[in-house]
Amino acid sequence: MQVSTSAYYAWCNSPPDSDKKYQDQQLAENVLQIFNDNKQSFGSRRLADRLQKQGFAVGRFKTRRIMRDLKLKVRYPKRFKVTTDSNHSEAISPNRLDRQFKVAQPNQVWTTDIT
Repeated sequence: MQVSTSAYYAWCNSPPDSDKKYQDQQLAENVLQIFNDNKQSFGSRRLADRLQKQGFAVGRFKTRRIMRDLKLKVRYPKRFKVTTDSNHSEAISPNRLDRQFKVAQPNQVWTTDIT
């Protein structure tokens, strides 16, 4: 049959295929849960590290294959950008309304929202 002795014994000691399929399914469920728990920002490296801490014998490339099979795409959050400049020497408009929103007649007070 042209099979080496070591390959034969490795095959004898390997778990059955149904056991592997169950492990892969459980691994895929864990990958999906970890991925969603971390706001879809974990790539294959961080996912593999987290799975190894949970006791799974999995590497980066197997994690990447599972992510590809589950169609998981990493989405990194946008960086916070400061849009308000509070350090300026310009005059600040006075608060004429002072939260008095009830007026006697229409068109006496006009407001807006800059957000």
